[in-house]
Amino acid sequence: MATSDAVGTRAIGVIPARFGATRFPGKPLAKLWGKPLVQHVWERARATPGFDQVVVATDDERIADVARGFGAQVEMTPVDCPSGTDRVAHVAWHHPDAGIVVNLQGDEPELDTEAVAQLIRGMREDPHVHLATLAHAEADPRMLQSEHVVKVELDGDGWALYFTRHWPPPEWAGGDVLRHVGVYGFRRPFLIEFASWPPGRQEQAERLEQLRAVERGVRIRVYASERPASGVDTPEQLEALERRGPRPLG
Repeated sequence: MATSDAVGTRAIGVIPARFGATRFPGKPLAKLWGKPLVQHVWERARATPGFDQVVVATDDERIADVARGFGAQVEMTPVDCPSGTDRVAHVAWHHPDAGIVVNLQGDEPELDTEAVAQLIRGMREDPHVHLATLAHAEADPRMLQSEHVVKVELDGDGWALYFTRHWPPPEWAGGDVLRHVGVYGFRRPFLIEFASWPPGRQEQAERLEQLRAVERGVRIRVYASERPASGVDTPEQLEALERRGPRPLG
Protein backbone atom coordinates (compact mmCIF):
# COMPACT_ATOMS: atom_id res chain seq x y z
CA MET A 1 0.00 0.00 0.00
CA ALA A 2 1.13 3.53 -0.77
CA THR A 3 1.31 6.23 1.89
CA SER A 4 0.03 9.79 1.51
CA ASP A 5 0.57 12.23 4.33
CA ALA A 6 -0.87 15.32 2.67
CA VAL A 7 -3.98 16.68 4.36
CA GLY A 8 -7.13 15.50 2.61
CA THR A 9 -5.47 12.82 0.47
CA ARG A 10 -4.92 10.03 2.99
CA ALA A 11 -7.14 7.12 1.89
CA ILE A 12 -8.42 4.28 4.03
CA GLY A 13 -10.38 1.25 2.89
CA VAL A 14 -13.03 -0.09 5.26
CA ILE A 15 -14.56 -3.55 4.86
CA PRO A 16 -17.82 -3.78 6.83
CA ALA A 17 -18.44 -7.38 7.88
CA ARG A 18 -21.64 -8.49 9.63
CA PHE A 19 -22.32 -12.03 10.78
CA GLY A 20 -26.11 -11.93 10.86
CA ALA A 21 -27.00 -11.35 7.21
CA THR A 22 -30.59 -12.42 6.55
CA ARG A 23 -30.00 -14.26 3.25
CA PHE A 24 -26.63 -15.74 4.19
CA PRO A 25 -25.80 -15.79 7.93
CA GLY A 26 -22.07 -15.96 8.63
CA LYS A 27 -21.23 -14.99 5.05
CA PRO A 28 -17.92 -13.16 5.81
CA LEU A 29 -16.51 -16.39 7.27
CA ALA A 30 -17.82 -18.73 4.55
CA LYS A 31 -14.92 -20.53 2.89
CA LEU A 32 -14.11 -19.84 -0.74
CA TRP A 33 -11.04 -21.34 -2.42
CA GLY A 34 -9.71 -22.30 1.01
CA LYS A 35 -10.07 -18.90 2.69
CA PRO A 36 -12.83 -16.94 4.42
CA LEU A 37 -14.70 -14.66 2.03
CA VAL A 38 -13.66 -11.53 3.92
CA GLN A 39 -9.99 -12.48 3.60
CA HIS A 40 -10.19 -12.41 -0.19
CA VAL A 41 -11.55 -8.85 -0.05
CA TRP A 42 -8.88 -7.80 2.47
CA GLU A 43 -6.05 -9.26 0.38
CA ARG A 44 -7.27 -7.45 -2.73
CA ALA A 45 -7.68 -4.20 -0.80
CA ARG A 46 -4.16 -4.54 0.56
CA ALA A 47 -2.89 -5.01 -3.00
CA THR A 48 -4.69 -1.88 -4.24
CA PRO A 49 -2.33 1.05 -4.99
CA GLY A 50 -3.37 4.20 -3.18
CA PHE A 51 -4.64 2.87 0.14
CA ASP A 52 -2.76 4.05 3.24
CA GLN A 53 -4.69 1.73 5.53
CA VAL A 54 -7.25 -1.09 5.31
CA VAL A 55 -9.63 -1.88 8.19
CA VAL A 56 -12.14 -4.67 8.77
CA ALA A 57 -15.13 -3.19 10.62
CA THR A 58 -17.34 -5.66 12.49
CA ASP A 59 -19.55 -6.06 15.55
CA ASP A 60 -18.87 -9.78 15.88
CA GLU A 61 -15.95 -11.29 17.78
CA ARG A 62 -15.98 -14.40 15.57
CA ILE A 63 -15.25 -12.28 12.52
CA ALA A 64 -12.78 -10.14 14.46
CA ASP A 65 -10.80 -13.18 15.65
CA VAL A 66 -10.57 -14.67 12.16
CA ALA A 67 -9.61 -11.32 10.61
CA ARG A 68 -6.88 -10.69 13.17
CA GLY A 69 -5.67 -14.22 12.50
CA PHE A 70 -4.92 -13.47 8.84
CA GLY A 71 -3.29 -10.14 9.75
CA ALA A 72 -6.06 -7.58 9.33
CA GLN A 73 -6.50 -4.46 11.41
CA VAL A 74 -9.93 -4.77 13.04
CA GLU A 75 -12.13 -2.06 14.51
CA MET A 76 -15.24 -3.00 16.47
CA THR A 77 -18.46 -1.15 15.67
CA PRO A 78 -21.87 -1.01 17.40
CA VAL A 79 -24.25 -3.91 16.92
CA ASP A 80 -27.09 -1.57 15.99
CA CYS A 81 -25.46 -0.02 12.89
CA PRO A 82 -28.35 -0.09 10.39
CA SER A 83 -26.11 -0.49 7.34
CA GLY A 84 -22.58 -1.11 6.15
CA THR A 85 -22.23 2.59 5.39
CA ASP A 86 -23.04 3.44 9.02
CA ARG A 87 -20.37 0.96 10.09
CA VAL A 88 -17.87 2.64 7.76
CA ALA A 89 -18.87 6.08 9.07
CA HIS A 90 -18.28 4.88 12.63
CA VAL A 91 -14.72 3.95 11.68
CA ALA A 92 -14.25 7.28 9.87
CA TRP A 93 -15.08 9.17 13.07
CA HIS A 94 -11.95 7.66 14.62
CA HIS A 95 -9.72 8.61 11.68
CA PRO A 96 -9.81 12.42 11.44
CA ASP A 97 -6.58 12.31 9.42
CA ALA A 98 -8.33 10.49 6.56
CA GLY A 99 -9.44 12.54 3.58
CA ILE A 100 -10.94 9.69 1.54
CA VAL A 101 -12.83 6.71 2.99
CA VAL A 102 -13.69 3.82 0.67
CA ASN A 103 -16.47 1.39 1.56
CA LEU A 104 -15.41 -2.03 0.23
CA GLN A 105 -18.15 -4.65 0.29
CA GLY A 106 -17.10 -7.74 2.21
CA ASP A 107 -18.70 -10.04 -0.35
CA GLU A 108 -16.67 -9.04 -3.43
CA PRO A 109 -13.90 -11.67 -3.52
CA GLU A 110 -12.82 -10.58 -7.02
CA LEU A 111 -12.57 -6.88 -6.28
CA ASP A 112 -11.06 -5.03 -9.25
CA THR A 113 -7.97 -3.50 -7.65
CA GLU A 114 -7.14 -1.40 -10.72
CA ALA A 115 -10.61 0.16 -10.75
CA VAL A 116 -10.48 0.93 -7.02
CA ALA A 117 -7.04 2.50 -7.50
CA GLN A 118 -8.50 4.62 -10.31
CA LEU A 119 -11.30 5.77 -7.99
CA ILE A 120 -8.83 6.80 -5.28
CA ARG A 121 -6.63 8.55 -7.80
CA GLY A 122 -9.59 10.36 -9.32
CA MET A 123 -10.79 11.62 -5.95
CA ARG A 124 -7.31 12.84 -5.08
CA GLU A 125 -7.08 14.73 -8.34
CA ASP A 126 -10.55 16.29 -8.24
CA PRO A 127 -11.62 17.81 -4.90
CA HIS A 128 -15.14 18.36 -6.27
CA VAL A 129 -15.84 14.60 -6.11
CA HIS A 130 -17.51 14.00 -2.74
CA LEU A 131 -18.90 10.57 -3.59
CA ALA A 132 -17.67 8.09 -6.19
CA THR A 133 -18.44 4.53 -7.19
CA LEU A 134 -17.67 1.87 -9.83
CA ALA A 135 -19.55 0.27 -12.73
CA HIS A 136 -18.77 -2.00 -15.66
CA ALA A 137 -20.33 -3.04 -18.95
CA GLU A 138 -22.43 -6.19 -18.66
CA ALA A 139 -21.43 -8.82 -21.22
CA ASP A 140 -24.77 -10.63 -20.93
CA PRO A 141 -27.58 -8.09 -21.54
CA ARG A 142 -30.11 -10.51 -20.05
CA MET A 143 -28.50 -10.00 -16.64
CA LEU A 144 -29.65 -6.38 -16.64
CA GLN A 145 -33.26 -7.56 -16.49
CA SER A 146 -32.81 -8.85 -12.94
CA GLU A 147 -33.86 -6.62 -10.04
CA HIS A 148 -30.84 -7.97 -8.18
CA VAL A 149 -28.56 -6.21 -10.69
CA VAL A 150 -28.30 -2.47 -10.06
CA LYS A 151 -28.09 -0.37 -13.21
CA VAL A 152 -26.53 3.06 -13.76
CA GLU A 153 -26.38 5.36 -16.78
CA LEU A 154 -23.73 8.07 -17.02
CA ASP A 155 -23.69 11.52 -18.55
CA GLY A 156 -20.93 12.54 -20.96
CA ASP A 157 -18.56 13.47 -18.14
CA GLY A 158 -18.80 10.26 -16.13
CA TRP A 159 -21.39 11.34 -13.53
CA ALA A 160 -24.35 9.12 -12.67
CA LEU A 161 -27.71 10.12 -14.10
CA TYR A 162 -29.60 7.59 -11.95
CA PHE A 163 -29.39 4.19 -10.26
CA THR A 164 -32.18 1.65 -10.51
CA ARG A 165 -33.12 -2.01 -10.15
CA HIS A 166 -35.77 -1.74 -12.89
CA TRP A 167 -35.49 -2.76 -16.53
CA PRO A 168 -35.82 -0.87 -18.71
CA PRO A 169 -34.77 2.04 -16.47
CA PRO A 170 -37.66 4.49 -16.02
CA GLU A 171 -35.28 7.42 -16.58
CA TRP A 172 -33.38 5.88 -19.48
CA ALA A 173 -31.84 8.55 -21.71
CA GLY A 174 -30.97 6.02 -24.41
CA GLY A 175 -27.27 5.70 -23.59
CA ASP A 176 -25.22 2.75 -22.40
CA VAL A 177 -26.44 1.25 -19.13
CA LEU A 178 -23.73 -0.20 -16.90
CA ARG A 179 -23.83 -2.68 -14.07
CA HIS A 180 -23.12 -0.96 -10.77
CA VAL A 181 -20.43 -2.27 -8.43
CA GLY A 182 -21.00 -1.61 -4.72
CA VAL A 183 -17.75 0.21 -3.95
CA TYR A 184 -18.12 3.76 -2.62
CA GLY A 185 -15.50 6.43 -2.11
CA PHE A 186 -16.44 9.27 0.25
CA ARG A 187 -14.82 12.47 1.36
CA ARG A 188 -14.71 11.92 5.10
CA PRO A 189 -16.81 15.02 6.02
CA PHE A 190 -19.43 14.08 3.46
CA LEU A 191 -19.58 10.46 4.70
CA ILE A 192 -20.31 11.62 8.24
CA GLU A 193 -22.99 14.00 6.96
CA PHE A 194 -24.46 11.33 4.67
CA ALA A 195 -24.78 8.84 7.54
CA SER A 196 -26.77 11.41 9.53
CA TRP A 197 -29.45 11.78 6.83
CA PRO A 198 -32.65 9.73 7.09
CA PRO A 199 -33.42 7.40 4.17
CA GLY A 200 -35.17 9.15 1.30
CA ARG A 201 -38.26 8.14 -0.63
CA GLN A 202 -36.39 6.82 -3.69
CA GLU A 203 -33.88 4.99 -1.51
CA GLN A 204 -36.64 3.13 0.28
CA ALA A 205 -38.51 2.35 -2.92
CA GLU A 206 -35.47 0.98 -4.75
CA ARG A 207 -33.55 -0.29 -1.68
CA LEU A 208 -30.48 1.61 -2.93
CA GLU A 209 -28.60 3.66 -0.38
CA GLN A 210 -26.79 5.83 -2.93
CA LEU A 211 -30.14 7.37 -3.89
CA ARG A 212 -30.08 9.16 -0.53
CA ALA A 213 -27.36 11.34 -2.03
CA VAL A 214 -29.00 11.65 -5.45
CA GLU A 215 -32.26 12.85 -3.89
CA ARG A 216 -30.35 15.64 -2.16
CA GLY A 217 -28.63 16.81 -5.31
CA VAL A 218 -25.22 15.25 -4.64
CA ARG A 219 -23.52 14.17 -7.86
CA ILE A 220 -21.89 10.74 -7.91
CA ARG A 221 -18.78 10.22 -10.04
CA VAL A 222 -18.61 6.79 -11.65
CA TYR A 223 -15.29 5.22 -12.58
CA ALA A 224 -15.25 2.35 -15.06
CA SER A 225 -14.14 -1.13 -14.15
CA GLU A 226 -12.73 -3.14 -17.04
CA ARG A 227 -13.65 -6.49 -15.54
CA PRO A 228 -16.91 -7.88 -14.16
CA ALA A 229 -17.42 -8.27 -10.43
CA SER A 230 -18.63 -11.53 -8.91
CA GLY A 231 -20.30 -10.69 -5.63
CA VAL A 232 -21.73 -13.25 -3.23
CA ASP A 233 -25.29 -12.77 -1.97
CA THR A 234 -26.34 -16.40 -1.53
CA PRO A 235 -24.79 -19.80 -0.75
CA GLU A 236 -25.59 -20.83 -4.32
CA GLN A 237 -23.46 -17.99 -5.72
CA LEU A 238 -20.63 -19.01 -3.41
CA GLU A 239 -20.85 -22.60 -4.67
CA ALA A 240 -20.79 -21.41 -8.28
CA LEU A 241 -17.61 -19.40 -7.65
CA GLU A 242 -16.03 -22.33 -5.86
CA ARG A 243 -16.64 -24.55 -8.89
CA ARG A 244 -15.34 -21.96 -11.35
CA GLY A 245 -12.14 -21.21 -9.47
CA PRO A 246 -10.34 -17.90 -8.76
CA ARG A 247 -9.33 -15.29 -11.30
CA PRO A 248 -5.89 -13.65 -11.17
CA LEU A 249 -5.46 -10.67 -8.85
CA GLY A 250 -6.07 -7.38 -10.63
